[in-house]
Amino acid sequence: MEDKVRELESINSFEDMNTFIEQFRVAASNNRNNEGILYTVNKAIKKCELINDQKSLVKLYEIKITQIQHSEENFTIIVDLISKMKEISRKIDYDGGLALAYNVEWYIEKYKGNKQRSKEALDESMKFISLNDNIEEYDYYVCNYSFAIEKWLIKRDVTAAEILEKCAEYFMQKGFYRSLTFALGVLILIYQQDQNWGKTLSISKRILSDYNFLDNVPEEVQAIIHFFIGFSHELSFNLSKSENHFQRSQNFLRLIHRKSIYLGYYITTLSHLASTYALQGKLELALKQMKEVDGLIEENIAIKNLDSFSKRQIEHTFNLTKFYIKSRLQGFQIEGLQELVQIIRSGIDKYYSNAIFFSEFLLNANLTKEHLLKIRNLNNPSTKRFEHIINFLIEKATHTEEKQIIGYISILKKRPVEERMTFVEKAFADLLAAQEYYRIHRFAEIYPLLKKYENQLHRIEVLELRVFMEAFIQVGAYKNGDSLGPALQYMAIKKCQQHGFSRLENKLLDYLNLQGKDTLKIVT
Repeated sequence: MEDKVRELESINSFEDMNTFIEQFRVAASNNRNNEGILYTVNKAIKKCELINDQKSLVKLYEIKITQIQHSEENFTIIVDLISKMKEISRKIDYDGGLALAYNVEWYIEKYKGNKQRSKEALDESMKFISLNDNIEEYDYYVCNYSFAIEKWLIKRDVTAAEILEKCAEYFMQKGFYRSLTFALGVLILIYQQDQNWGKTLSISKRILSDYNFLDNVPEEVQAIIHFFIGFSHELSFNLSKSENHFQRSQNFLRLIHRKSIYLGYYITTLSHLASTYALQGKLELALKQMKEVDGLIEENIAIKNLDSFSKRQIEHTFNLTKFYIKSRLQGFQIEGLQELVQIIRSGIDKYYSNAIFFSEFLLNANLTKEHLLKIRNLNNPSTKRFEHIINFLIEKATHTEEKQIIGYISILKKRPVEERMTFVEKAFADLLAAQEYYRIHRFAEIYPLLKKYENQLHRIEVLELRVFMEAFIQVGAYKNGDSLGPALQYMAIKKCQQHGFSRLENKLLDYLNLQGKDTLKIVT
């Protein structure tokens, strides 16, 4: 920052100061809590007072606030600076300055927990943005970014994405890489809620292709970028890539999470890393990771800077992961998990649910028809996405004749968001249908349904699902005349033993037994 301080010494005009601020603002945005930045801001403030540049003074106050706003010890200073921003802006008729002042006030009041005052401040900020057709770009996009964030956090309104996309474009063009990171991160969360995994991958590819972007943000922000990219891959079940990015995020945040203003991302990263491990069949690693998450939740300090929705989302993801792991293990008894089932059911209404975890919960939680009907009526993208599985289970609970069974199997093919469903989700539904065909001895239906996955098993990174699919393809193939079917099924059983999938192992053994004495002779 020494070059910036020297540059300040030669500034004597409003125009030069404005040019200086436009450039300096980017560096300040990308480097928060930076002593060199803060020293330069204070020098610039004195310079503006000397040359009586009131408009630039307002801008510099806003920059100073963003440098110190993450510490409650500075709130008295910040309140005074906000008051000065308002006073000067009204005096010089600077609507953008008033918008910025109320925008900062929105953040501070929100941090304090004053919801009504925070809302009022944001309303005022947006009012001043709308009053002036010639509002400066920075003022316009910073305030609209806050508006979109609030729209998402408070109302979970997915239309906030439209505003954030425009803000992200501006941040990218101007080099506000930290702001861009969080805009893209929230966009990924919105697309997650809206179940639009295609857009999340598009954002991730854009980030990774821009080396200038990655090189111009601090390491802790890079860690958060890796979290968001890992999450986008998790949504589309690219689990090895997801794990890689989560681990990169974890490795850095582990060192600083107790003193970083972004410590909330550490527990979020651990939670999703546990989910990724579980889906890949790394159950011991998942359990170990979950114990750490559990400890951090109890410690409470690790989630103090998360809003209540984010905290509850972490807990919901954590509980679904826990249920998934427990339901894989030998001796699983749903009766002993009723408290966990109830907690998960209470969270389904508001929070995002991982596609496989949610599907497995629906299948294994012993839910009544009434429970399923209530879940189907929830206005949540996660429940809407799996309406075909919920309807399948509702019909299965009441129909037992073969003709009726054929009818409810067909429900699995009526997927409400087919164009957004991942390859894994489609495989899951088809495998569910294949099991029902087997149950009513319509063996000829199985192989034609599953053979499209035979040469694409590598795309199914959910390990247990892949092993089950591999075995069931062979069940269908055997019933269509392939004598090697049972032997290949036995290989799948060996994989279950290797990875601790005790329940699936028993299920596959049951299928072998059902195939009769000839099958058993081949296996032995």
